Amino acid sequence: MSGDPGTPEAWNRLYSSQPRPWRGVAEVPPLPIPPGGRVLDIGCGNGKTSAALLERGYTVVGADFSQEAVSACLRLLGGRMSAVCCRSDSLPFLDASFDGATLVHLMEHLDDRSAERTASEVRRVLRPGGAVFVRSFSPEDMRAGGPPVRGNGIPYRYLGHEEVVSFFAGFEVLRAGTVSERTRFGAVRSRSECLLRRP
Repeated sequence: MSGDPGTPEAWNRLYSSQPRPWRGVAEVPPLPIPPGGRVLDIGCGNGKTSAALLERGYTVVGADFSQEAVSACLRLLGGRMSAVCCRSDSLPFLDASFDGATLVHLMEHLDDRSAERTASEVRRVLRPGGAVFVRSFSPEDMRAGGPPVRGNGIPYRYLGHEEVVSFFAGFEVLRAGTVSERTRFGAVRSRSECLLRRP
């Protein structure tokens, strides 16, 4: 796959047409970091994962390269967190400034180069011993095999958990695997989930 996660304009169109395209609160496992730890939600979108992190008692900062997404997140959770508009592979934060990070349904939109640079940025902004949780659609997902770029201009690919881990070379793997569930129509939703610790 080549190119980036799609243009910010493609994502801005998505969020301006439906400010909450993903509803509810995401399921996010507890991170092995101190209570009140500072967590960066990279690709925060409209705040679904950020809301789950706040419920777990973390101090949350969101980051997304779509200004419309950042605005939607702050409308939903403003006052409880901060959020900035930036690229995942060029984060405007100081070295070792976070205890944890999440990348929920972000990596599947990145090509290899952007994914590698994003993982490098995660390593940079995490404190030693900090944890990162990554969730991505897996190759077993019912949507796999579709066009690499959807009609809305947003690219998708499907990553096995081994591939996700490979981007974070040198991180300790706390947990990595595939989570699948069958829909009531018989199709399978499947995602790779990895919990990693920065050395």
